[in-house]
Amino acid sequence: MTTRRHSPPPKRWLLPPAVSGHRLPAGLPAAAVQLLLSRGIGDAGALEQFLNPAGLPYAPGLLAGIDDALPRLAAAVGAGETVAVFGDFDVDGITGTAILSETLERLGARVIPYLPHPVAEGHGMTPGAVERLAAQGTSLIVTVDCGISNAGEVALASRYGADVVITDHHAPPPRRPDAMAIVNPRMPGNAYPYPELCGAGIAYKLASALLEYRGEPADPSLLELAALGTVADLVPLRDENRYLVQQGLAELANTRRPGLRALLQQARLYQRPIRAEHIAFQIAPRLNAAGRMEDPETALNLLLTRDAREGERLAAQLERYNTRRRELTAYACEVAIGQALAGAGTPPAIIISHNDAYTPGINGLVAGRLAELFNRPAIALARADADHLVASARSAGDFSLINAIAQCSDLLVRYGGHQAAAGFTVRNADLQRVAERLEGIASAELGLFGPEPTLEIHAEGTLDELLKPALARLCDQLEPFGKANPAPRYLTRRARVLNWGYVGANGQHLKLQVSSGGRSSDALFWNHAGDWGGYDAVDLVFQLAEDNSYRGERKPYLRIEDLRPAV
Repeated sequence: MTTRRHSPPPKRWLLPPAVSGHRLPAGLPAAAVQLLLSRGIGDAGALEQFLNPAGLPYAPGLLAGIDDALPRLAAAVGAGETVAVFGDFDVDGITGTAILSETLERLGARVIPYLPHPVAEGHGMTPGAVERLAAQGTSLIVTVDCGISNAGEVALASRYGADVVITDHHAPPPRRPDAMAIVNPRMPGNAYPYPELCGAGIAYKLASALLEYRGEPADPSLLELAALGTVADLVPLRDENRYLVQQGLAELANTRRPGLRALLQQARLYQRPIRAEHIAFQIAPRLNAAGRMEDPETALNLLLTRDAREGERLAAQLERYNTRRRELTAYACEVAIGQALAGAGTPPAIIISHNDAYTPGINGLVAGRLAELFNRPAIALARADADHLVASARSAGDFSLINAIAQCSDLLVRYGGHQAAAGFTVRNADLQRVAERLEGIASAELGLFGPEPTLEIHAEGTLDELLKPALARLCDQLEPFGKANPAPRYLTRRARVLNWGYVGANGQHLKLQVSSGGRSSDALFWNHAGDWGGYDAVDLVFQLAEDNSYRGERKPYLRIEDLRPAV
């Protein structure tokens, strides 16, 4: 499989805030002040609140619906009932399913974990799944990361004699399911202090509350699963989410789960300190690869197995899935970017891309790449069968995908999601009308995502200033990085280029050696498109990376995100 490289449109640099008007501790270097101001931390009190928020973790009993859920769950485990844990096939749903399956089984229930087929069933409950679970004697269904939009399926479960407890973090629709309980911090009247938990986070809170309700000791190992789901689902890493990830990373570094140990060995992370970026870029993609290859049970079984040899087998299978996923994604993204650049002038208000190179499992990655490069909401569609297409969508700026897609509901087979990410299934015959309607909606809201791609820069200085130990220590305190607390992105101007060349199996990565402020460093621009110009000096936007896995070296380098010839 060969790929072509396309030059994406240039990005507008959003420079860091000025170092003035703050009340941060005296003596902080300018780059550190910019770094804090860029995330809304302007005084010592705000810094302390960010680093050490009071009252964490919050009491699970504050979650809407949990008082209704606990007695039913306790009765189920006490009687040894058959309980189905109905999850989603992404990392959030898989880890949340593992959390509740482990806990319910530990307490005495007979547990059936259920993950829907990514293409045949899609997200959420389906009538067929409810019927199959009922046929296996299920008397209680507990959902994870889904269910809030499944009123019809919940009613069907009730007719089959099965109660339903919903745990979900998506916004409730006007018609809510008539479930035994709905545990969701976005429900009206909710008193929970932080509504941004992901599905795995809510599953962890419910599992913790159930253990306490039954008089059992807490299970700290569940935190590692909650951390995986929290980072992978791109919820804000602030407040309690930050706490869950901090605690979960400590557990993950010493995991007792054989499958996770084997997965960490595959990713060259075993017995090393684990950071959120390792989850985002190395662990979660391997777990997600199973669902993208239409086999999410492999990832779930890896989390649940207690057999070391089975864990190694499943980790090896995930590695094969992930390799194939990377190959398919690289080719599909080249096709999609080429299509987008083939049009004359500026991109349309919403990019809608369909090609036989896409598969349902990688649609979201293709859409995400388009949205990132062109600063436009993007939709990638793949063929589900002879008559239907399945779409994944990713947003840009403040444009709400779910609101836009909901306005096409009369033309869709099914749909779901939230503001930043959504999906739908559409008949071939209706695609053109859906595309026209979405283009009209996006055109009317063009101001929500701006005219061009942007790159937010958090601090500026020479390499000597940006690589000082004091700044590194501050970054250690600010971790874990993720949504709403992004990894620091730096700008250094007029860096001298000492050496350069292209490296990689296909010469696809640009490698520089640069010097600024008396400090030199290696720098890599992964998958750099085309000829870079051979400049003597450059302005570089970069993030710091500590593990140059390309050469197997363990040393810091600059991971370039953009560059320009120095002025």
